[in-house]
Amino acid sequence: MIVSNKQLRVLLITALATGATLLGGCATSNSSAPEANTPEIDEVAMGREQMIRAFDAAWVRVIASGQYREILDTEPAVKPGAANGYVVRMADCLPLPDLTPYPEQPVGLLKKVLDSGQIRRLVQDVPSTPGSTTDYFTGITDRYFAAVLAEIDSHYGVKIEYTNVGYPPGRLASTSALINDEVDFLSQLNATGGRTQNLRRRISRRFSCTMVASSQFIQIPKDSPLVDEIKSLNDLMDRPEIRICAGPLTTQTIKAYMPNHKVMTRYINDIADCDDKISRGKADIMVNPLPDLGIAGFNNYKSVHTLIVAGTPLWVALEGIACDVAPASGRGEMECREINPL
Repeated sequence: MIVSNKQLRVLLITALATGATLLGGCATSNSSAPEANTPEIDEVAMGREQMIRAFDAAWVRVIASGQYREILDTEPAVKPGAANGYVVRMADCLPLPDLTPYPEQPVGLLKKVLDSGQIRRLVQDVPSTPGSTTDYFTGITDRYFAAVLAEIDSHYGVKIEYTNVGYPPGRLASTSALINDEVDFLSQLNATGGRTQNLRRRISRRFSCTMVASSQFIQIPKDSPLVDEIKSLNDLMDRPEIRICAGPLTTQTIKAYMPNHKVMTRYINDIADCDDKISRGKADIMVNPLPDLGIAGFNNYKSVHTLIVAGTPLWVALEGIACDVAPASGRGEMECREINPL
């Protein structure tokens, strides 16, 4: 089998991130000093990979200990326990701590965080109001991350504090923020399957286990004739004349699945604003990750499950990605690209 330089580099980083080296085609313990012909270690890449593995190790222990259940039982603040009805448990990292070890020879980013006791988190400054979808997830994601940091602290015997680096609501050049070292990681702003700066997130960043996942629900006014006509996602896809209003946790997914529909995006106070648009005849329905808008005080909607699920991890920078320093058009989005794509 012919292995490219890029593939070899990925294999080496993966082995070294857990304290192993490649010998005779197998991963073995690295208990002695590297030989002269050992490839040079890329500490930037290795440190980023270690940071993700530390996040994963901590998150798996949060699940295994039952801490996440205690958090969901008390969220959101306006209706404690309701989160159990809309936060989906994505099983991409099983609660098996023995299979998810912490990196034990920190370098690069992980070492910097452990030594300094500081980590910078990118967040968006979205007002907290009952009419905003984000209001029903922010408390959960904040407490999840606090639990993850506590696990990392306990394992390494440190005390890490995080600093929020705030950015305005709306489309965000978050991949650039990572590449330019403005932040150390992104909080759970972006679903794994989406794109940012015209590049798939899965290939433009490193990402952790999914920590929060949610479904998407079609919200139809109870007095609308569409209540009897839209019973599934397929029904909606077959009706491109239906105008959709969506919030920041939904819009990219719905636009991708329904490219022929008109989708209006409200980034702030999205539930309230979409309800207003529907009442004024500017939109027909909204799509939202809450299974019952009554949680937010809007009781005049019937929910239809789309069976679409989107999940959000934590994100760290990836090597081999370059981003524009300014929009190519002068007013568009700063695009990113792979330097040496496969």
